[in-house]
Amino acid sequence: MTGLSKKRTTDRNLCKLQNKNSWMLSVIFILQTFFLMVMMQCITFADSYVFSEWFRIDNLYFLIYNFLLCLFLVLLCYLPFKRVLVSYLIPCVFLALFSIVNNMKWAGLDECITISDFSKLSEAAKVAGKAEIRIYSGTWICMGTGILCIFIWIYFDVIRFRTGDHNKKNVYMTRIFLAGLSVVLIPFLALDMKKSEMAMLTEVRTADKTGPLVYFVESVLTARLQKPYTVEEAGASYYQYVDKGRRIMGESGNTAMNKNASGLKEQYPNIIVIMSEAFYDVNRFEGTVSYSENPMSAFEEVKEESSYGNVMVNVYGGSTHFSEFEFLTGWNTKGMRSGSCPYKDYFSKEQPAFAWYLKEKGYHTMAVHPYNGTFWDRYRAYPRMGFDKFIDRSQMKYTDMCGYISDDSLTNEIIYQYEENEEREKPFFCFGVSVANHIAIINGEEKENVPDDIKVTFNGKETGYGANKRKWFEEYISGISKSGEALKKLTDYFKKQKEPTVIVFFGDHAPSYALELLRAGNQEETLAYSTPYIIWDNFNMDKEKGTDMNVSFLTTSLLMKIGMPLTTQCYYNIGVRSDYPIDTRYVIEDYKGRRYQDFSREEQNEYYTRALDLKKQTQTLLENPDKIEGIWK
Repeated sequence: MTGLSKKRTTDRNLCKLQNKNSWMLSVIFILQTFFLMVMMQCITFADSYVFSEWFRIDNLYFLIYNFLLCLFLVLLCYLPFKRVLVSYLIPCVFLALFSIVNNMKWAGLDECITISDFSKLSEAAKVAGKAEIRIYSGTWICMGTGILCIFIWIYFDVIRFRTGDHNKKNVYMTRIFLAGLSVVLIPFLALDMKKSEMAMLTEVRTADKTGPLVYFVESVLTARLQKPYTVEEAGASYYQYVDKGRRIMGESGNTAMNKNASGLKEQYPNIIVIMSEAFYDVNRFEGTVSYSENPMSAFEEVKEESSYGNVMVNVYGGSTHFSEFEFLTGWNTKGMRSGSCPYKDYFSKEQPAFAWYLKEKGYHTMAVHPYNGTFWDRYRAYPRMGFDKFIDRSQMKYTDMCGYISDDSLTNEIIYQYEENEEREKPFFCFGVSVANHIAIINGEEKENVPDDIKVTFNGKETGYGANKRKWFEEYISGISKSGEALKKLTDYFKKQKEPTVIVFFGDHAPSYALELLRAGNQEETLAYSTPYIIWDNFNMDKEKGTDMNVSFLTTSLLMKIGMPLTTQCYYNIGVRSDYPIDTRYVIEDYKGRRYQDFSREEQNEYYTRALDLKKQTQTLLENPDKIEGIWK
């Protein structure tokens, strides 16, 4: 054989080897990607049931989505180092740390990391010190497999892909593969932006369904594909609902005082509203846990003297400001980003709100919050919603601690402000936001004088609570009892007052324990997205039992019950509610009592079109408050 023939044979063999290695490298990338994807899921959720529910054929869309994102990371790490071990190690370390943080957040809040969490890194770091990490058998299997993979990839780096010639071919093929993946991934991400927006408006898209990486990416790629409304378009859409509400009520805009409200006469009543931090009907957990005494007894005593029901909320386990904003303005926050804050986004100017309405009616308007006024920018937003006065914890006379400043102190402060009101000739409106039952650590501040009156027994159905979480839950249960007692103290006081007074009390969201305990007790999960409310009075209004509504409708319902004149925003809410009485991120129910899941495909598309219209309408009008300044007059 000539030298030329030998060279050709060698070249052919080398070419075959390079092709074989390229195919082998592709298989390695696929295996690496698959393992990283499984590892994330196992570490984050530490639950074989959650993993098996995620790794199903009917969840193929999110499986592919996670796979593409992980593959992109693997290929990206291979190119600069040209080593399969590095293409595995760097993403493995990064995704393992990412998953551990997700594990802690999921254990505490049933939610994974979003882009908004980066604005709260200092708070998260302090909370992490007491957070618990859950581990199950799948986590140990992942760790063992991960160590084994290191030796496998070392073998390929040292034995199979050690020559520069082979690396050049592999790098060239990887670049082509990465470019092709980018071509596929970019439109895929754009398509998912639209899907995620539709999901936000029509279904509950949770991290255990999407996977933690997709959940994070979707929070980054906030969907803004649709063309926003002009002010004229938003106004036209808004007044369609206003006109519908007027037709439903069959009146021109003025209502007579409630004739059934004996003793009210022509005097407007004092109105006191308390939005109670994480207040929830904890007796819904019956069967999963039991208590040494009924933590709801004081609340239930007041409830029997009141109109009552449940408010459906757009948040779970946190983001108090959404429910607060909804009550005070009458806007549904369903279409707003979960990581946003309406007080920060829309209050560079005055916004029309319930307090302006009462101020126009001659009320003295006041807000009380036993925490920093800068929290959620309340110090800036409250004056721009019509409050004459805002008292935060630095100005409170009563500051006894029961975890944080107690609900009893909040009650005492409201009574004190009522008695010391310099404008006694005016009816009194006070909006109080409690803080006592906030999750164990808030902005790095730990609880003091934590209540422990009620003992909790876990009945073996809970899903692996650690020592810290059991302790926090027991403290929370005792705190709920204290909240009920504080409410009863307030109603008992106003029973003795001659001035007509209405007290509204509702929870802003469920505690972060609710979903797990409801699931363990085989309860309906949608119960985690509603909280109790009562409307109490001292002048014998008619009582309504068991009426459920969006928290954004509660203010309208209050005015209708008292018999005070309705505003444009009230008629808007009546019109909006007529087709879908319940409409939140988590629960959609039409006037026939059917849930979204029971709608036909045509009805679902019709609902989505409507929901998108409301989202764009709300956003545009809030960005242009001068165009809607009269809606609460």
